Amino acid sequence: MERGFRALQAGDRSQAAEVCQQALLQNPNMARAHYLAALIALDAGEHALAQKALTTTVELNDGHAPAWAQLARSFVATGEFVKAEGCLENAVNSQKGNPAVHDLIGTAFRLAGNLEAARHWHEKAVAGAPEHVPFLINLANVHLYFGAKDDADALLSRCVEFEPENAQVHWLLSRTSKAMNVWHIEAMQDLIATQSEPRSIAYLNFAIGKEAEDLEDWRLAIDAFDAGAQARRDTVVYDEQDDAAVFAAAEALFTTDWLAGKEPGLSDAAPIFIVGEPRSGTTLLDRMVAAHTKVNSAGELRHLGFSIRRITGLNEARQFTPELLHAAAKADMFDIGTAYFESTASLRGDAAHLIDKLPVNYLLIPVILAALPKARILHLRRDPMDACFAIYKQLFADAYLYSYDQEELARHYVRYAKLMDVWHTRFPGRIHDVHYEDLVTKTGETLRAVLEHVGLSWQDQCLDFETSDTPVMTASAAQVREKPNTRSIGRWKKYEDRLQAMKRILGDLAQRS
Repeated sequence: MERGFRALQAGDRSQAAEVCQQALLQNPNMARAHYLAALIALDAGEHALAQKALTTTVELNDGHAPAWAQLARSFVATGEFVKAEGCLENAVNSQKGNPAVHDLIGTAFRLAGNLEAARHWHEKAVAGAPEHVPFLINLANVHLYFGAKDDADALLSRCVEFEPENAQVHWLLSRTSKAMNVWHIEAMQDLIATQSEPRSIAYLNFAIGKEAEDLEDWRLAIDAFDAGAQARRDTVVYDEQDDAAVFAAAEALFTTDWLAGKEPGLSDAAPIFIVGEPRSGTTLLDRMVAAHTKVNSAGELRHLGFSIRRITGLNEARQFTPELLHAAAKADMFDIGTAYFESTASLRGDAAHLIDKLPVNYLLIPVILAALPKARILHLRRDPMDACFAIYKQLFADAYLYSYDQEELARHYVRYAKLMDVWHTRFPGRIHDVHYEDLVTKTGETLRAVLEHVGLSWQDQCLDFETSDTPVMTASAAQVREKPNTRSIGRWKKYEDRLQAMKRILGDLAQRS
């Protein structure tokens, strides 16, 4: 068994599977062997197999805290959030003080959206293993979500002492504060020369670009963003034809007649969906509206897509496909609305409204209108060049795979903008557009119109959102703790000569904005 776990840790999945099979032949009721089988399945992205093996593990040993935590993570990944909550409770009750288990529980809570609990368990992991860099990174990330940049910086500085070559650590450090000098940039440039792994090269270049922008060294910044984007593009699998097919399917399926022909959905829920492209101001608006006493924000939820999968029985690895949209178009909207309502119940709490801020839900706007007729939809618009450049210079985790090539990014953005025009034409008055530029220059006026659209009275604290200590799990976690500002408006013009490919494709769309 030790040999099997070591093989998996070293990336040799086939060797681990062979050892696991041998162990199970000798002892079919060995919980640890079933746990290894589950980890092998998770490593391969096979959640159904992993859940079966993990369920067997906890049946054989109901005190196996790592298995309960892994089972919770897997249920989150497949959208079974109620099951995940029960598994997390069992993980907490059965853990025996192992820092690795504490970190695993913290990660499961983070993926489930409970950042308070995640912080607690990551703190316990670091307390038990204060020099283990992965635990320090996880806690630093959670501190960043809470706006505790000094705490995150202190942890990351310790990481540099233990692993000075860790590219992810340097990237995170670049996000904790504004660069005041070039010493960190120079250190990262030296480090790049020793790197061969594309993901590490991407981390370092995006960090250099961010700090170069802080110092207003525009040439160095765009050089770094281009290099980082190229390195990251080499690590992702993005098929533009698949992307275009999703948009085409959405436009073809969800017509005015389709909506009129659907039976009413769930009328008991009144969620607020904030949609748009990433880096368009969705988090800023979310923070403002969430400051209202009748609103609770749950961040970027994938619950709507999971609800469609649950009702239709469609299981696919990709988040959006034409097949998912076809299945949604044929499904019972009341069932989808009910599944969504049930899966978000614990996140809503006692609030009258829950904010779901997953930007790409714009693809499912007609489904929202049918399944949740009392829902309100807020759509963020931003100058296309500013929006696309803001996306291009951001290193995302595993989302927005179109963002690392200027032409792919611009063509995707054109598809998005055209689809939103279609939705406005087909469903007039159902989508409230919020222009980012108005949100930061005419904040009070714009916010009043937003609250009126969602049926809420004015509350002054919505303008003082930056004082809230509510965590924000997004790429813009640091920026949204500031007062609205205009620093990023027109920022792309600093790099105009290097963004010509993007500008050419956006063309009339950029001029029209």
